[in-house]
Amino acid sequence: MLLSELNYMKKIFKKLNAGTEKTIKKNIFYTAFVILAILFVFVLLETANQIYFKEKISYNVFEFGKNFSGYTKSEYYNFLTGYFEGYNSISVKIGDSAYLINLSDINFTVDKEKNWQNIYREKKEYLKKFFTLSLLSFAKPAYVKPSASYDIQLLTDEIANIESASSTKPIFESVSIRDNSVIISPGQDGTSISKDILKNEIMNAIDYREKDIVVVPKIIYSSLSQIEKEKIISKAQKLIDKKILIVMDDKKFTLTDGDLISTLNDKEENKFENINALSEKIGDYFNQPAKDSVFVFESGKVTEFTPSEYGIDVNAKDLKDKIVNARDILATNSQSELEIVPAYAKTNPKVTTGDINNLGIKEKIGAGFSTFKGSAASRIHNIELASSRLNGVLISPGEILSFNKTLGDVSKVTGYQQAYIIQDGQTILGDGGGVCQVSTTFFRAALNAGMPIVERRAHSYRVSYYEQGFPPGLDATVFDPTTDLKIKNDTEKYILIQTIFDKKNNSLTFNLYGTSDGRVATVGKSVTSGTTPPPDDLYIDDPTLKAGVIKQIDYKSWGAKVFFSYKVEREGNVLFEKIFYSNYQPWQAKFLKGTGI
Repeated sequence: MLLSELNYMKKIFKKLNAGTEKTIKKNIFYTAFVILAILFVFVLLETANQIYFKEKISYNVFEFGKNFSGYTKSEYYNFLTGYFEGYNSISVKIGDSAYLINLSDINFTVDKEKNWQNIYREKKEYLKKFFTLSLLSFAKPAYVKPSASYDIQLLTDEIANIESASSTKPIFESVSIRDNSVIISPGQDGTSISKDILKNEIMNAIDYREKDIVVVPKIIYSSLSQIEKEKIISKAQKLIDKKILIVMDDKKFTLTDGDLISTLNDKEENKFENINALSEKIGDYFNQPAKDSVFVFESGKVTEFTPSEYGIDVNAKDLKDKIVNARDILATNSQSELEIVPAYAKTNPKVTTGDINNLGIKEKIGAGFSTFKGSAASRIHNIELASSRLNGVLISPGEILSFNKTLGDVSKVTGYQQAYIIQDGQTILGDGGGVCQVSTTFFRAALNAGMPIVERRAHSYRVSYYEQGFPPGLDATVFDPTTDLKIKNDTEKYILIQTIFDKKNNSLTFNLYGTSDGRVATVGKSVTSGTTPPPDDLYIDDPTLKAGVIKQIDYKSWGAKVFFSYKVEREGNVLFEKIFYSNYQPWQAKFLKGTGI
């Protein structure tokens, strides 16, 4: 009984398994069919989409706020033509003012092809990569930025004009000094706009064909807070009667208390205008460009010569930092002044003096100076003429230069005018009066250069022109053929004479150029002794002058004996030394007294 029941149950399970297997197979078939059907439809749709949009703008692509789905190239071109028609200017409103930018002024154009390429390539990845599906981004919107063409520099220039016209420079509340007291000057608010913000607004407006832009200007407040005001006034009061000295080599520039107090008003909003202005002024005083040398040698004489000079370029930032630092120090203690040395760079000339000649003329080795204030016009003429005859003269190694021989004939024939000269113990009119101003200046240059003085004679009496800023005894008279000034070039290189006649300042300078051999010249202090008073004034009747007319022709001068020492050394060894003596006679003032009708 049990066995038959078991067999029955086996039969039943066998029938059930056969049905389940059939059902599973059926379900698998249906599922596969559905999947294949879906894939077929998707492929069909993908293919249809790619074919349809192959030459058109893809679905859900936006530009200018408009959906361009399915637009062809010609349709898109037509839209751009109509869209930008009449778009020729942008109005920029700033506050109560409006500024017009004509798009033609910035070379504005719409590149249709470029814009088409930008919008067309959206959702076209399948054109670049095989098996890329376009339907994956079909419904997702894409936004394309328009592309307009214009000259960015011209646009920048337009913006600069608008910024300049629409901005008002603030006048900041400031401190200054008046009658040794600190005062506060009221300010005035200003306005400004950001050129970068304005530029971006205009560029966006062009891209989206907007005709009007509104820009809100920024207000720049001019007033100081009460705390700032009290602080700056206190600092300014401590700077009264104080100064800063800017020193560079032998030049000085002084900043007064007014200059220092003005810098307390500097801030970022006013671009530190006061310290910058002072820095520029100081730079103009100290800075100098490098100078190339000029050397023209013709017919045994240098006809044109300019020595090379290093340029000076003051470091403006270092200078400003040091001024501000020194100012703050003066404002915190009782010091009345501070000295600062700004950093600077030397700039080399392109052509140095030694580069352009083979005569050994490289540097200045000596200089002489004299003034002739009060000289008559004829005397000044003769000084200029005589000094020009020595300008550019070369002294060869070992040569003894004769002043008279180098100068040549001094007469009316050679261009000299009559002026007072000393001859035979008298002051008389003669051709070439003033030539001794030139010989005296040359004598001083030779002394300064450490050159041997072979021959020199002092004047018969003390002449006021040669003691303008100099002690007595530093003069040298000449009178051809009896009295000469001779110097020797005992160096191994040529020496060039350069004269500088300055009529405006009544001065004459001799510069000597050569190659320094390390010698150092020392001119001792002039010692005066045995002074004797001048004789009584002398009046001489002159029938050529009307009665009562008095004309002075000579000036009184005390007699004196003067000497000074002269020593030339090199590396501690004395090359030569000498004492120069001058025996000046007492000189009588002379007057012509008119006796004529």
